[in-house]
Amino acid sequence: MPQHEPEALAALLAYVAAQQLNEGDPLPAERQLALTLGVSRRKLREALSHLELEGRVWRGVGRGTFLGSRPQKFVSGFDALFRDTSPADVMEARFIIEPAVAALAATKASAEDLQEIEKCVRKNASARNDSEWQQWDHRFHHLIAQATRNQAMIALIGAMNSARAQSGWRSRRIATVDDEGRRRSAAQHREVYDALEARDPEAASAAMRRHLVQVQTILLM
Repeated sequence: MPQHEPEALAALLAYVAAQQLNEGDPLPAERQLALTLGVSRRKLREALSHLELEGRVWRGVGRGTFLGSRPQKFVSGFDALFRDTSPADVMEARFIIEPAVAALAATKASAEDLQEIEKCVRKNASARNDSEWQQWDHRFHHLIAQATRNQAMIALIGAMNSARAQSGWRSRRIATVDDEGRRRSAAQHREVYDALEARDPEAASAAMRRHLVQVQTILLM
């Protein structure tokens, strides 16, 4: 297990192995699992989000958390739609949705939300490879959506993140995004965060739009 793996994530993976849980098996309720692992609920949620982004667990409202990828019957309409949508169409949707999401998050984000978003900014900037960079990039956008407290927004951003995790996107990103591009992206994430922290919806929206312009230029031009 990598030495840099967060304590809560390491504890969760060790628990799954010790309990000999298999794909499709449910995890205990969050409060119980946090007590069992000896970690805070916030750290546990972070570990679960990490695994969810990797497709190693899935969570359903009113159902709980389960090991493995989300079964087809539980895939949302948003996810199914974006899975077969071209990168150009997804980017067009991102331009419409994500600046508005950032603006709303600027008015509704809690101090804890901001703390987690800022952590993503730092982790993304220090990523050592494409996989780490993508992980923290996706979590950055996911957490901004979560900060809106709007379930429709969260579902939309989650579906677009799922689309961006597909192999076609990854190969395109690897072929076009270099270290300088990642540095610019990390700097733009910082600008978005600064606007969120300042509680400035217009600045947050503008910063997100500038970021998306660069993403579109690199990936699609």
